[in-house]
Amino acid sequence: MAVTISATSDGGGNNDPTPSGETFGLASADDTGPANIITEDPSCAAWGPINDTFASVQKRGWNRRDPSVPSTRWTADERQQHLEVADAARKAADQAERLAEITPHRVLRESYEQFIAYARAYSDAVPSYTPLDDHLARVFTSTGAMIVYLCAAADYGSAAARAPLIGTPEPPTKLSPLSPPRDSERFMLNPDPICSDWERVLNQFNDDTKAWQALDSSKAASDWTPQERATADAAIPTMERFADRIEEIGRTSVNPVVQDFATLSAQYRRAYAAALSSYTPADSFLTSTSRNAASAIYEACESAES
Repeated sequence: MAVTISATSDGGGNNDPTPSGETFGLASADDTGPANIITEDPSCAAWGPINDTFASVQKRGWNRRDPSVPSTRWTADERQQHLEVADAARKAADQAERLAEITPHRVLRESYEQFIAYARAYSDAVPSYTPLDDHLARVFTSTGAMIVYLCAAADYGSAAARAPLIGTPEPPTKLSPLSPPRDSERFMLNPDPICSDWERVLNQFNDDTKAWQALDSSKAASDWTPQERATADAAIPTMERFADRIEEIGRTSVNPVVQDFATLSAQYRRAYAAALSSYTPADSFLTSTSRNAASAIYEACESAES
């Protein structure tokens, strides 16, 4: 998949994450505005080959793993597959450090930082892997995919085409403290109070959009049958309500990354809903971005369960 990133930031944050003035060379240090639709970013092109290389290692068998099997029961081949992915995860995390530095968008920086933190945490866990550790992997695969689809939405024009159709959200109530990307830490070590509501709302949305999920995403609105158009039209208000609800839930968290990922997911869901009446296949990157941002929070919640 072609990769190019972008994010729109607006000024307006009123809390300073670096009272000391230290920015650690982060281009996004002054981004205090809301997480919003991404339209361009200088880190995007570099993420493509990093992601593709990492994905190729995962496809050597790890992607077909049974996550319920602990390391004590792995075959020799399964252990080798896990060790190879752990090594590739560390290499990808090392390369992502520079991308976290050069992106001018806070939410993109946080996405790289969480990829880094969870990739390293999973790699460290592999030798004594238990099923709970699989959620660490699912956070870094979700954040990595979120970046890929952000880039694709920008590269194929759907982000720029749909961003004007939706409003700008409020800035976050709290900002993450700045630190060197090499020191990135997981954003949820203990379950956030929003976790139970988050899971419930995501499950309800999945149930409510079964008919929409069955549509062929490669088919443009101009080619829809009357039934397909009716299905898409019926999904729009459901998606709009879902976006409002996940942003609302996210804003109740005191965790700034949760706030940003929830708002980003809501904005991309709103953009996708606004696109449906004139849908093109490139708009599928909007819903994929939203889904993976929401998934990153869900999987972080699961990984924090003891």
